[in-house]
Amino acid sequence: MNRGPVTVRYAKALFELGKEKGVLERLYTDSKLLLQHCSTVKDFRAFLENPVIKTSQKKEVIKKVLSGEQHPLMIQFLDLILDKNRENLLYDIINYFEQLYRNYEGIKNIKVITAVKMDQDYLDKLKSYLAESLGAPVEMDAQVKPDIIGGLILVVDEKMIDNSILHQVKSLRKKLLS
Repeated sequence: MNRGPVTVRYAKALFELGKEKGVLERLYTDSKLLLQHCSTVKDFRAFLENPVIKTSQKKEVIKKVLSGEQHPLMIQFLDLILDKNRENLLYDIINYFEQLYRNYEGIKNIKVITAVKMDQDYLDKLKSYLAESLGAPVEMDAQVKPDIIGGLILVVDEKMIDNSILHQVKSLRKKLLS
């Protein structure tokens, strides 16, 4: 989600700085890890966004937790975000940075939704096929949603192809009722 010009400005600044310093790919890898922390580590995001906790304490925790796995430039960027009290925008800034990187590299973002978990070998073959068909590198996210009954839903850069049984049943029902 884009929360306005501030988000865009910070994301573009990180992107341009990474490009200038030749560490853009590393920052992208780090950004994915940072987003993973924000969504999977309990209370990480709440800690960062808590206005009661002092900025110095937040910086100290960030350095202890992330300094071994994040590029120093990303740590400096996080310090800047904290200094400017923009931690509530961090998630959106990093998401927009990733979008800028994928556009720059021509990477297609693909989501595959199935009713049951797909075999990793099949997912790898599907990823290779899609990369070859689209003529671009592919990042693929596989999700399981049992309520689609069967088939699959393929989302490529926000364009959706719904070939699920649930969708077909709804379409048939709509035709029969009209």
